[in-house]
This record gives sequence, structure tokens and C-alpha cells, in this order.
Amino acid sequence: MLKTLIIYSSKYGSTRNAAKIIALVTGPATYISVKEFKPEHKGFDFIIIGSPIYQEKIEPSLMEFLNENREWLKEKQVSLFCLCLEKNRGLAELTELQDFIKVKALSLDAIGGRLIIDDLDEKDHGMIKEFFGKVKLPFKDVDFYKLDEVVNYSLKLKSLKDSMMVPVEEGRLRVAVEEFLIKHNTCTLATGHADKVRSTPIEYYYRDGNFYLLSEGGEKFANILLNENVSMSVYENYTGMNSLAGMQITGKAFMVEEEDNEYSNILKLKGLNLKDIKSMPVKMNMIKITIEKVEFLNSKFKIENADAKQICKF
Repeated sequence: MLKTLIIYSSKYGSTRNAAKIIALVTGPATYISVKEFKPEHKGFDFIIIGSPIYQEKIEPSLMEFLNENREWLKEKQVSLFCLCLEKNRGLAELTELQDFIKVKALSLDAIGGRLIIDDLDEKDHGMIKEFFGKVKLPFKDVDFYKLDEVVNYSLKLKSLKDSMMVPVEEGRLRVAVEEFLIKHNTCTLATGHADKVRSTPIEYYYRDGNFYLLSEGGEKFANILLNENVSMSVYENYTGMNSLAGMQITGKAFMVEEEDNEYSNILKLKGLNLKDIKSMPVKMNMIKITIEKVEFLNSKFKIENADAKQICKF
């Protein structure tokens, strides 16, 4: 699997916090300051570089690091980000930074930063107070750092990383996905709405890009009625890193009514009799889940000189 390295400079901690979140979301990944960089870090696949905007400029220690390391960075996929109080200024600095290291970045992104007066050391306190006076701004705390913005940026980077994966042979992935789903019959269904979440182990029947699940009822239906978006997982038992096989599935859930032909047809395919189902003392509810995306982790793909993780869109 592709590995992500986040390299950052951070004096008061906000950029470090952002780097930590990016590593969590884009994993497998690690985050290091410019002082922690070692030669073995050059082996990472996706390099994300972050800095605060310090007195309207990229932090000096990061500039020094990039000046010493830009040659090997030219061979990598790179994204650049900064934390700043004025995003247009931040993007302008990132554009100059991209020109400086002579790397065409996959993305340039400015994220809201923060300035907390009481955290400043004596030197920075004096310089920043003087700067605020020159631009006629009140010398007070400014906090534009938002967790949801950092998380959404991290998801953007994960999507970029996913696009770098070496694919399996064209047409082979869909076949492999369906073979795996037909081989199994039990999944974990995740549903949610607002602050309510539910994870349900349940039997499924797979056919033509859809799952069909029979259930007597339960809290999952409360979530599905209010939010059609669901996630499922189907997987083999873990026996070792060289035999991983499992998938995360994104889709939309709908109810199939008992009167619909689809309801009786699926029962027949499952070897069930509609009359017997109707004679039960409680209703058997059918959920239909249409697949939108399958993220399939399968160690066997490496034999085909492809990445172990593959994404199949339906």
C-alpha cells in the first residue's frame, strides 16, 4: 500500500496538529517535523508538506529543509499546505514555494490558522504587535483553525492518494469483487443519522450490484429511514499481512415492499417461499442496498504487480 509522509514546521503547535490529523486520515502514514527527517523517509510514496505563514512568509526552517531536499522531492508526488490568517496570502506563498522547489504539486491549500497572544514568546510578541500596528489591526487573539476544515482537507488528500494506486488489469477488478461477494454471505452493516450510529452483523444475498438483506426490524431501520447512506464490510478472518482480504462498501439503502415482484423474486433466489414468509407471526423486511463504491484490500493483487488496495466504482 502507498505510504504517506507529512513533513511540517510548527512553532506553536497548530501545524503539527493538522499534520497529525492528515496522517490519521490518509494512513498508512506518519508525520515528522523537519528536524526529525531521516534518509529512510525518502522511501515514502506521497509527500505532504505543511508550514505556518510566519510574518507573511513560509516558516524559515521549512524553506531551509526544502532547499536541501528538493532534488529527491522532484521524483515524488507532492502536496503543499499552509496554516494562515489570510488565505489569499497563504496561497500566494505556496505558489512561490512550488516554484522554488520546482515541483508541480498535486494540490496547494491554505487552511485557517490561529494567533494566540499569550502563547507568543517575547520576541514574536514584540514583532507581531508592531506588525499589527502598521496594518492598523487590533492586537488580539485570532482563531480561524477549524477541525472540520482540516478533516475535509485530509479527505481530499486521501482521494488524491487513492488515485495514485497501480490498478489491476482492466475488467479484472469487477470480476474479483463479485467473486468475493458471492463467496461470502455475511456482512457488517453500518447505519447512522445525527448522533445515532448502529453496526449490525447480518446475512446478505448479492445480485447484480445490489445487496438484499432480510430483517425482522430494529434500530438500523430508524437510521435508514432518515439517512439512506450506508456502509458495509465483508472480510476474511485475519491470518497474516500476506493474506489480507476484505472490503468496505459504500451504498444507498431502500426498502423493498412485500407486494413488489422484486421481493418475491429475491426470496426464490434464496430458496425461500413467499407463502411461508407471509405466514410468519412477524414481518420480514427486505433492505436493498445499491453499491456505489467498493474499496477492496486483497494481498493477492500484489501478485499481479498492482496495489493491494483497489477501488471499484459501480
